[in-house]
Amino acid sequence: MNSDTRWSAQELRDALTRYEEELRAAGKARNTVNTYVQHPERFINWLEGRYVPVQSGPNWGRGTSAQDAGLRLNSTGPPRYGPASFTPDPPPAGPGVSAGSSRYDPLGWYLAERQEAVVHLSFVAIERIIGAPLPDSARRHRPWWANERAGNHVHAKAWMGAGRRTANVNLNAGTVDFVR
Repeated sequence: MNSDTRWSAQELRDALTRYEEELRAAGKARNTVNTYVQHPERFINWLEGRYVPVQSGPNWGRGTSAQDAGLRLNSTGPPRYGPASFTPDPPPAGPGVSAGSSRYDPLGWYLAERQEAVVHLSFVAIERIIGAPLPDSARRHRPWWANERAGNHVHAKAWMGAGRRTANVNLNAGTVDFVR
């Protein structure tokens, strides 16, 4: 391997997409393809600073990894994702910010505070933000992530009220981008 070879994150993603296509064309099972692709994808996200490994499970909160990753433990509830300055209190009323009450409001507040054009979140991170599990349909059906204001789609209203729309929904990896 030539030590002068440099790859951008986008070049790595493009190569990973070609690799995934080759795996599918070779007839590999969906779970096998997911396993082969998810780990390098997570590594690329780590390179870009879009993924930080954190400890979870029964030992959650024993180390400093939660704080290092921008997580804070809430003594009255589940951990919240975001910078140490993030609190789940609603922001002051303003244009595009919902004043209603929904389990997805913390996601809207979180996204409204982000300055990045693209906020990449795992489904697990979203569950930490809202303090509850996502419904099964969020993990199984791409239409759940549709950018719809009509009807009773309170989840979509949360991110759209923050001036975001979903993109790059990856049900296999359990990730979604919220873009301006």
